[in-house]
Amino acid sequence: MRDAVFVLTADADRDPCIALVRGAMEARGETLTALSAAGFPADLPLRLSLDATRTDAALGPHDLGAARSLWVRDLSPASGFPEGMRADHRAAAAAQSDAALSSLVGCFTGFVLDPIEALSGTGYKPRVQQLAARVGLDVPRTLVTNDPAAAAAFVRAQPSGAICKLIDSGSVGLEASAFPTTEVTADDLDHLGGLRLSPMIFQEKLAKELELRITVVGAQVFVAAVAPGDAIDVRMDPALVRGYRAYYGLPDDVRAALLRLLDRLRLNFATADVVKTPDGRWVLLEVNSVSFFDHVERHAGLPISGAVADLLLGRAAPRVVPY
Repeated sequence: MRDAVFVLTADADRDPCIALVRGAMEARGETLTALSAAGFPADLPLRLSLDATRTDAALGPHDLGAARSLWVRDLSPASGFPEGMRADHRAAAAAQSDAALSSLVGCFTGFVLDPIEALSGTGYKPRVQQLAARVGLDVPRTLVTNDPAAAAAFVRAQPSGAICKLIDSGSVGLEASAFPTTEVTADDLDHLGGLRLSPMIFQEKLAKELELRITVVGAQVFVAAVAPGDAIDVRMDPALVRGYRAYYGLPDDVRAALLRLLDRLRLNFATADVVKTPDGRWVLLEVNSVSFFDHVERHAGLPISGAVADLLLGRAAPRVVPY
């Protein structure tokens, strides 16, 4: 059906954002259909047929060839493989399955929120931070390394200490988004041997007057803020999460620079974490292309799910026009 709107997910029942957008769609007399990739490839057939004049696509029982739009919510790695499968065969099959599913998204002929090439280009935080600085955003001092000596020297050089976090923010899946940002302690500096096997991001620790969660949907910018106190990762404190409120004090130049960054990344949907420091800096911590917004919608009263629904339904124009 040309009017069909799909959301690609691993498990729709575990994603509160899908429930919010589905409710917004129903309020508009429309339907959001979950396209679950669970069980792919063994238990879920994929078909992508291409010729010079048309594209036909299907995943399981769902025909995507003439659908209106596709919301890429969670494109997690393929996991539907039988037990006992040889490790090398499984790795090869997983690589081809992931490529096939990404190709299905890439060849979708309707509106995609967001295209696979845009999502894939946003996952690695160092590159996004570099682009952010180039468009005029303030960013924290940062080191990416698997060298324990370099990490220890960087941490000791920061007047207020340092934090560490993942390099990959999970640009096409939600698995990595739950890993907390943590402060690097003096004890940690004596136990950095494992860093050799898993590089990390180290950043200066910033004093926070406010922490902003900015959600961009097309041309709309929704801003929520909370006073985080000494919290390193607001997500880990339910009381702080409940404390988000709508905020209208984001400077115009910061807003404009953020939109320039998302234009560069070609994202119509993204969330950004920004800190206002006591000395007046507005510092971008990171951007995520696939992330949760249900908490700021509920607690700050921001109509994000309705904006997503309108974008998927074509009732609102995308800020970034697809190629």
